[in-house]
Amino acid sequence: MHIYAAQDQLAKALSSVSRVIMPQNNMPILAGVELETQNQSLVTTGTDLFTTLKSEIAVDVESPGHIVIPASLLHDLVQRIPTATLEIETDEDLRKATIRYGKSRTSLNGFGTERLPQFQPLEGGRETITLGSGILTRLARELLFACAKDESRPILKGVSLRLDSGRLILAATDGSRLSQTWIAVPEYRGEARECVMPSKILAEAGRLNAVEDATMTIGSNMVEIRTRSSVIVSRLLDGQYPDYARVIPQEFVALGRVRVSDLRGALDRANLLAARDQTSSVRVRHQVGQLEVSASAAEFGQAVESLEFDSEGQDLDLLFNPTYLLDALKSLDGEDAVLEFSGVQSPLRIRDGDNTQYSHVVLPLRQLV
Repeated sequence: MHIYAAQDQLAKALSSVSRVIMPQNNMPILAGVELETQNQSLVTTGTDLFTTLKSEIAVDVESPGHIVIPASLLHDLVQRIPTATLEIETDEDLRKATIRYGKSRTSLNGFGTERLPQFQPLEGGRETITLGSGILTRLARELLFACAKDESRPILKGVSLRLDSGRLILAATDGSRLSQTWIAVPEYRGEARECVMPSKILAEAGRLNAVEDATMTIGSNMVEIRTRSSVIVSRLLDGQYPDYARVIPQEFVALGRVRVSDLRGALDRANLLAARDQTSSVRVRHQVGQLEVSASAAEFGQAVESLEFDSEGQDLDLLFNPTYLLDALKSLDGEDAVLEFSGVQSPLRIRDGDNTQYSHVVLPLRQLV
């Protein structure tokens, strides 16, 4: 293989595929990135056996071929190359790749003729939907923060997908909070289909879809998301996702509208004290027309902030994890948030004032009587 590539494009492609590569594994080849020419393009591939990501860039191909090179080393090198273009040439037995840039060169050892493991094609009845640019990016922002981070319930590390009656409904929960949203997919009129996609896949797809349209294909055990220049394929998670619909409140004892920036600021400041207290909680009090946010720490002091709150309903006094509230507010696009309280020990629903498709549900902390 002998190619000429733009440094910035190759660096971007390597950054993308490197995110799915696990440096520590039982198969040394999995720490590598595969470079392979296709016509006048170069396809870079990384995999951890659960997920495979391919990114394609235009290059000048002097002679076709392929090679697998340690991913982190190649990525770090290309990121530091000062020239606009670089040259990559492999030897005949694919055990070395020479990268030339300006008057300099670096040789990296490869894995010889060994190739990365290949995924089998998607199996079972496949359904494909089209997603405009930025849609997966928005979904990632709205959902990923609510996914579980620990391994106690692996299924909660994923995002629930349900295709049904012209809509794709998505949800993420860690057991204490829940994000749910949906998008219209008018081309889909088939039977309802459900699956759980690894959160990492939505995160990567959100990056790929930021400026390019995408298609999502769901098979019986795998999902594929494809853009003009990249494709990511992953196995779906096994297991039954919780019936989250039953925890979404439908009746409310108080509700109102508040400016997102005002509430975020108040919570940020209150959290300075809450983070130093063992309970790590903020108190939220509602009276018609007013929302009070407060926090205290015995050794440091107390903060009390009062916000204008266009509201109606009962007076309430609740405790919340401030990080959960801040994460939810950061996921909103609009200037206003709608807060819907279902009771003292019942979930709070937070909605974007301008987007009725997305909502977030968070449980209050239990108060000691």
